[in-house]
Amino acid sequence: MQTEYDVIIVGGGLAGLTLAGLLGHQGLECVVIEAGEKIDRVDSVPDDPRALAITHASRNILASFHAWQCLPQDRLACFRGMQVWDENGSGAIAFDSTELGRPTLGYIVEQAVLQTSLEQAVRSLSGISVLHNSRPCDIQWQDDHVSVILDKGENISAHLLVAADGVQSACRAMAGINYRVHDYRQRAVVCVTRTALPHGEIARQRFLTDGPLAFLPMYPDHQCGIVWSTRPAHAEALLKMTEREFNQALQAAFEHTLGEVKESERRSCFPLRRAEAEYYCRERFALIGDAAHSVHPLAGQGANLGLLDAASLAQLILEAGVKGRDIGGRRVLRSYERWRKGENRIVMMTMEGFKYVFENQSSPVPMLRNRALNFANSFIPLKHTIMRYAMGLSGDLPVAAK
Repeated sequence: MQTEYDVIIVGGGLAGLTLAGLLGHQGLECVVIEAGEKIDRVDSVPDDPRALAITHASRNILASFHAWQCLPQDRLACFRGMQVWDENGSGAIAFDSTELGRPTLGYIVEQAVLQTSLEQAVRSLSGISVLHNSRPCDIQWQDDHVSVILDKGENISAHLLVAADGVQSACRAMAGINYRVHDYRQRAVVCVTRTALPHGEIARQRFLTDGPLAFLPMYPDHQCGIVWSTRPAHAEALLKMTEREFNQALQAAFEHTLGEVKESERRSCFPLRRAEAEYYCRERFALIGDAAHSVHPLAGQGANLGLLDAASLAQLILEAGVKGRDIGGRRVLRSYERWRKGENRIVMMTMEGFKYVFENQSSPVPMLRNRALNFANSFIPLKHTIMRYAMGLSGDLPVAAK
């Protein structure tokens, strides 16, 4: 086995594989250390109820190393519109991609399907190795390289180590970087449903008293991914319901907008938190994706932020290599931290602001927020600004996202 690489990436999820693909496509030698099993085909993807909203920026990033082209078309859906309304008032806002001259606002894909397509794209690159069923057990920092000792005894080294190993990042802990967590005291119940009425390629979100309920349009047109954010006790009750009871509760909470909920697949649940690493880097070490930050899912930006982290770091690494600079040097990594920490924090705090504004039922907050929704819906320049940012068409974007 090769023992020296340009970059070691710990974590073979969406962010880690995207970074490997972007670097490997430009000729860098990388190894991805992944604790999970290898998945060879989309039809062998394990049952996973999570659906992701993918922006135009993320699509461009994935397409730049041919991962987007690996996605099976019968597992990929787009949404051309979005409707948002409040349970506690008459406020509503609707977005339509044609207002910006675009065919879609974004795309919906199952997380497990995207993961498998990323693995296929990365395996086609000659400079990328993926080690499954492996975990780091020690990290040793040197002046000109970093060494990682794996649980099976291998010792590998590189100019840079990138942690993409999720919210419980072992590498972040070994690097001594604090991860500040704010628990929202909410849980998200997720599943895939089939409804009587077609979704019409419209993403819908209703803000309930206890949290938002989203129906994300999937393929085919009667299938939706559900993300229901609510109190922990209510989430537990939803998980314990029979399928019929859950379907009835779901269609009632959604005001029968898509008619009867005919079927729902396996439900799962995860806690909602805002979290951010105190630092995104140290000597020869960087954090990306959930290892660096976690955001409320109400706007579906979590995966997109991780892909933007990967593309931004890849751009800085490649630029440093062209200029003959140390790709693991402090200058490169501090530039990455300044770039992405500011952009991520804007999204994190915006989502938190929406969460608390829509949960607050004390007068006159409901009246004011409903007026604000209706105003935003009628004030076209503001609505277009919101749409462009949500679609990944605005902001300080890396080149691969444009």
